[in-house]
Amino acid sequence: MKENKKSYQYKIRLKYQRKQLVIILIMLICLISVFTILGRYITNNINNFFIRSKEFYFNSDKLKESQAVYQIENWSGIDDYIVTINMDSRKNNLEAVTYDIGYNISYTCSDNAICQLSKTNGTIKATSNTDSFNLTITPNRQLEIGDKVEVEIQVESTAQYKKILKGKFTLVVGKERLSYQITDSAQSPYMELRLTNTLSYYIVNQAFDAYTVGQKIDSDTYIALSDENKKKCYSTMVTMKFNPSEVLIDMTNNTFEKATNIETTTINGKTYINSITINMDAISSEDIRFYKVDVSKNYTYPNGNSSSIVTITSK
Repeated sequence: MKENKKSYQYKIRLKYQRKQLVIILIMLICLISVFTILGRYITNNINNFFIRSKEFYFNSDKLKESQAVYQIENWSGIDDYIVTINMDSRKNNLEAVTYDIGYNISYTCSDNAICQLSKTNGTIKATSNTDSFNLTITPNRQLEIGDKVEVEIQVESTAQYKKILKGKFTLVVGKERLSYQITDSAQSPYMELRLTNTLSYYIVNQAFDAYTVGQKIDSDTYIALSDENKKKCYSTMVTMKFNPSEVLIDMTNNTFEKATNIETTTINGKTYINSITINMDAISSEDIRFYKVDVSKNYTYPNGNSSSIVTITSK
């Protein structure tokens, strides 16, 4: 009887010890995980602190360490889409890196487009602390409304310290006949507005020969018209309105010479242009430069701002 009791007590102790062992093992695993995460966090922060203490600044207006994500709606799906990526080695306007920083550029592109870089590597010179490159996205097949092109881009520093910046761009083909984008960066004296018309036909704006106002004609018919009659047609009529206390249109631009209507406003006794209307050809693009009153502003659209600094309407 006593032996059975001892055996039972032994089994109870053994079962209890096993439970304790399991609990201890679970606690050890949890502690190891916590220490691993904490160690990684401390290592990253020490590394970032070390880099900052060594005067290393490697930045971009569109790329981030955590990967910046952009979605561009209502892309024509016909014309090239150009992303200008600006790099800099500044902490602020007063503090910057005093040596050159080299970097390599790589990307992945969805199979419905061709992507091209203006260069595969670059150098941020200590003399300027700035550099830039372009990524051009070109559709390689007929895209339909709703189709997407996805591109991921990465830059990695090669000088002294390592840092990787990443970005993802998704272009969505839309049904609007006119799309536009603004390329800009802080400290740039000007911004570029690109208008893209996806219509393949023209509309008669002034009657001539057998054609009446409002009649549609195809591109081949339009090309065969005389120069005088071409002026009586348009594919889309675009009006750009803006505040001249914020941006000023470049009047030396070729697009400005095509203006069919110009409006002005008076500010402090001086006359400024605040609206311009142009006729665009079918399946074409126009680039218009605007000079910024405040160069510290970044008017990039739609990548960075919810609304455009230039109001665009068309008919």
